[in-house]
Amino acid sequence: MKEDTSEIQLPDFLMVHPDLKDDPANKQGEIGFITAAILNMDEFYVGFDDHQVGLYSADALLTFKEPGNIYDFMHQNALTLSVDDFKDLKNIALLLDHGTEKHIRTAMELVKKNDAIRDAATIGLDQRLGISQNRGLKR
Repeated sequence: MKEDTSEIQLPDFLMVHPDLKDDPANKQGEIGFITAAILNMDEFYVGFDDHQVGLYSADALLTFKEPGNIYDFMHQNALTLSVDDFKDLKNIALLLDHGTEKHIRTAMELVKKNDAIRDAATIGLDQRLGISQNRGLKR
């Protein structure tokens, strides 16, 4: 009998999509961490600093792109990015390269403070995990 050894690495921290329309926990744009996940049901329980927990689908959560992708974006758009946006993206990529929980949390705080870089630095958790969905942002 073959044992299934495939594991999925879930992010340390993520952000509830700021454009989420129906959020019973009212945590749009907030940083949280996954407390439990049922992948085949697309259910992610996310804890927050105030000890609240919300239930979300993967398309309602944002996680980081790979640092290399962020660096590539910076190089391709260096002439059109503001100095502050370039600096924030560089700092995020460097923090992600360090990879500790503290660094990742700090990087997510930078995204929270600067909406202009959100799309350059983050990706939907559904895309990161390869979960295909045919609906818009939900819970």
